[in-house]
Amino acid sequence: MTAVLLLLVALPFVCAGLVLLVGHRGDAAGKGVAVGGSLLGLGAVLVVALSRLGEASPVGQVYADTVGFGPPIELALRVDQLAAVVLLLAWVVAALVQVYSLGYLAEDPRYPSYAALVLIFTGAMSLVVLADDLWLLLIGWELMGACSYFLIAHHWELREARAGAVKAFLMTRLADLGLLFAIIALGQRFDSYRISTVLEQVSAGSFARDELWLPAVLVVVAVVGKSAQFPLHTWLPDAMPGPTPISALIHAATMVAAGVYLVARLQPLFEVAVSARNLLAVLAAVTMLLAALRALVATDLKRLLAWSTVSQLAYMFGALAVGAWSAGVLHLLAHGAFKALLFLAAGSVVHAVGSTSMAEMGGLREKIPDTFVTMTIGLAALAGVVPLVGFFTKDAVIGGMWEARGEHQVWPWLAWVLLASAVLTAVVTAAYCMRAWLLVFFGRPHPHAEQAHESPWTMRAPLYLLAAPTAFGGLVLLAPGLFGPLAPADEELVHGAVSVVMTLLVMAAAAGTVWLWRRGAGTDPWAEAGLRIRPPHIPVDRAYDLAVVRPIGWLARGARGGDRDVIEAYVDGAAATARGTGRLLRLAQNGNVQGYLMVVVVGAALLAVLAGAVA
Repeated sequence: MTAVLLLLVALPFVCAGLVLLVGHRGDAAGKGVAVGGSLLGLGAVLVVALSRLGEASPVGQVYADTVGFGPPIELALRVDQLAAVVLLLAWVVAALVQVYSLGYLAEDPRYPSYAALVLIFTGAMSLVVLADDLWLLLIGWELMGACSYFLIAHHWELREARAGAVKAFLMTRLADLGLLFAIIALGQRFDSYRISTVLEQVSAGSFARDELWLPAVLVVVAVVGKSAQFPLHTWLPDAMPGPTPISALIHAATMVAAGVYLVARLQPLFEVAVSARNLLAVLAAVTMLLAALRALVATDLKRLLAWSTVSQLAYMFGALAVGAWSAGVLHLLAHGAFKALLFLAAGSVVHAVGSTSMAEMGGLREKIPDTFVTMTIGLAALAGVVPLVGFFTKDAVIGGMWEARGEHQVWPWLAWVLLASAVLTAVVTAAYCMRAWLLVFFGRPHPHAEQAHESPWTMRAPLYLLAAPTAFGGLVLLAPGLFGPLAPADEELVHGAVSVVMTLLVMAAAAGTVWLWRRGAGTDPWAEAGLRIRPPHIPVDRAYDLAVVRPIGWLARGARGGDRDVIEAYVDGAAATARGTGRLLRLAQNGNVQGYLMVVVVGAALLAVLAGAVA
């Protein structure tokens, strides 16, 4: 098993090197290595995951370590139930993305570099999930950020792609400083960088309230950037110019999910750091509703799904903040399945229409029937329609928030705010899912949609493979003992009255959207119904500009001016002095021997006169 863990980390990097080595000299071979390597890795993950389900004990191994001052840095890998299921999710989505890309990027001239970066991205996520050393985790964490920059900027000839890649890179790198300082703080406190060792000491120790608040808050800073939570949330929608398969990979199972995974893995640390949980709950309550309102009025299909990702990640953080650990983890897994399905289905729609604008779609249900069926399942799961997987996990999250009101996991008033935000977000989610479904597949078709055609099977097959867990995953979650400590009890997965109330609210939101759409004669239900729905505008980018960009620009200009007007002035003055002195000395070196003798005679006479005067 320990050899398989090392294989899962090394295999993607080896395959990426082979793909780059082959390049365009053998397109078929390069594609075979990319897809074959992903499927081989998925097979190894199945071996690991199936052996970890239930109550199996964690397995770990230290392959190498450093010798020197301070705590050692170790090449240590470890897998438990949480790591196994997240690893399985990441590899399933990554493998399906590789297959999907065979059709989506069939004629792309940069396919080898794209496929190699996807493999490296998968290896980096595997490193994050399996790492049992904080520094090793940081390497995978940063490598994901670097790969995301290149993948978002895949179409670098587009200005939007370049700008989105730079924004994502800078904002996530800024937040990553929190993880760096958290690692230093934990290493100094526990004299170890082993994650399992640190968590064992935290669980076994007797710590005062908020004694470990600093590293926990620093981790929150890191995950807020990586998982696009307020106020570092705007990079994710702006990353949409990247290829749609990359949106599925980044937004569903890997990069943004890494933040939720890290908080879930470090849950013992957060249990003793109430301040960090309060901060996480505040950010989750703001983010989930704000992002849902942005999705409510989005006109671009991919941006709508991106805002939805931001909102659903906030659901997971809210659950983790109030101690509903299993609900947050299960919603992470469910969201990975149905959001990957939605992004790949959106790519199929874009492939058929040639645009991401929902205003240029409409009436597509008969032209792309497979995409229609699978995307309908994905949108219904996102909205929380019973009996799809999203219903069970979202109900578990809201039910966990309801039960946490009196448990003092967070401030009592904050628990109520978080619960209210989650309920309102669920209603808004149902409304924007229904709106997107109607605008894309029903109503009057746009001229661009007249020539729409179904995608090739390499793109449609992953849709059905992801539709299966989206449709039947809830039944799997109810299987007793399958997920071990990850799965809550049946009564915690379905919360009776809460489930009924949420179902009625979702149905009411969907029905109201349909009524407004019919009133608007089959066009945008908000615009045609005379409604002016606008989400609250929070000028976050403007605040970034005023608080960070402009001050750094002023400092940079001041530093440049000091270098030019002070430091370079002294250097230039010294050089000018040396040149002037040289010119004066050169006047005495004119090559005239008589002149030299005259100088010697005059100099000797002057010395004699001076000597006499002194005597």
